[in-house]
Amino acid sequence: MVRYLSVVIFIIFIFTSCEEVINIELNTANPSLVIEGQLFKDSTCLVRLTRTASYFSPEEPMFVENARIILYDGTIFDELHYSGNGIYTGESIIGTEGKNYLVEIECEGTIYEGISYMPQKTDIISLSYSKSQSQSVLNPSGKTVFTITCRFIDNPDEDNCYMVRFMTDDGMAEDSYYLLTEVKANDGIINKIENVISFSESIFYDGGEIEVQVFSIDKSVYNYFLQLNDILFWKRRVMPPTPYNPVSNINNGALGYFAAWAYDSELITLE
Repeated sequence: MVRYLSVVIFIIFIFTSCEEVINIELNTANPSLVIEGQLFKDSTCLVRLTRTASYFSPEEPMFVENARIILYDGTIFDELHYSGNGIYTGESIIGTEGKNYLVEIECEGTIYEGISYMPQKTDIISLSYSKSQSQSVLNPSGKTVFTITCRFIDNPDEDNCYMVRFMTDDGMAEDSYYLLTEVKANDGIINKIENVISFSESIFYDGGEIEVQVFSIDKSVYNYFLQLNDILFWKRRVMPPTPYNPVSNINNGALGYFAAWAYDSELITLE
């Protein structure tokens, strides 16, 4: 049987005081540059550069240590400095809502550029939950299922995109994030009443504290993670997708993404 090349993507969230890095390993037939760039509200820019190994190689992705990275906010430039493990950090530009940001990466003679807009942060209004241990096709063992409902503000005059995550001490609950717009949700329930979106999702969880995060993201970032969702969580569908790399918002054939985003978060205890 012919062995098809596939995309293998693994997400790990690493927390610092103000920043997080979404680590993505993309294995392709030929080594490629992977760019993971993030600019959070009220924080400086962070970019992680790696090169993928071949699909047939057991080697881990290699850190890129000799790149030159510039961030531009339309007024000033910020040159990022290498801090180890493929990570470059900014100093002078602080993430601000309502601005476009351009990142330029010069690596081994090639220049890569990506643009992202930081939308206004939404505000979480309320969190609630219900739980069940009923047996079903999806829950034959009758494990505890918590359904979390998050209500947050939406501006009806804008076409908004959101990412919702449920975070535990061990990372994302069920290793899943959820994407939605004003008109549809990904594996969730969405209702629009008085400029408020209500999003519900059921998760298997033993109980304890959960941090609910609602990100406001631009369309290019939404499209990237929508495709990443398709690859990561294809088991929710009958047939797996044809292997592919998500279309990046960074040019010149780079893998990965550049995101300028803001989020609101609240804690809820499930018991």
